[in-house]
Amino acid sequence: MSTSDADQEALAALGPRFMGALQARADGDIDTAEEELRAILKVEPRLPEPHMELARVLLDTSRLEEAEEHAREALTHLEAGGQWTEELPENVVLALANALLAEILRQHADQDDVIFGDPERFKGMLDEARSRFARAAELDPRDEYSSFHAFFLGPVPGAPESPAAPREE
Repeated sequence: MSTSDADQEALAALGPRFMGALQARADGDIDTAEEELRAILKVEPRLPEPHMELARVLLDTSRLEEAEEHAREALTHLEAGGQWTEELPENVVLALANALLAEILRQHADQDDVIFGDPERFKGMLDEARSRFARAAELDPRDEYSSFHAFFLGPVPGAPESPAAPREE
C-alpha cells in the first residue's frame, strides 16, 4: 500500500468521526463534540473543517481567543486549497470561515477589556471583522448575515468608496 493510499484510508476513517462530532454538537452534547474534534485534529491537524467546527464550539462557549486560533488555522488551510469535504462549494466554505472569524472578532471586540483597553487593538479587531464579513459576503452573495454586518460595521478601511446615490430634487 502506498503512502497516499494509507493517507486516504486515514482520512476516510476520520469522516464518520467528524460527522459524529457534528451530530453531537447538533444534539447539544458540546463536550463530546469538542473532544472528538480535538481527537481528529491530533490525527490530522491540516483539516480545515474540524478547525472551523471546533472554533464554532469555542465561540459558542465564549472561549474567544482559542476560537480565533482555530478559525485562523482553518482559513490558512482553506486558502492553501486544503478543503477536505466536498459537500459545499469552495467559495461557500471560504465564506463560512471568513464569517466565523469575523464573528469571533466582533464578539471579542465587544468585551470590556478590549473596549476599554488599547484603542488600536479595538479598532484593529473591528476593522478585520468588517473586512472578513465583507469578504464572506463577496464569496457567497447569499450570506445575508455577513452582508448585514459588513454594512452596519461601516466601510472597509482602504476600500474604494461607492459613489453617492443621486439625490432627487
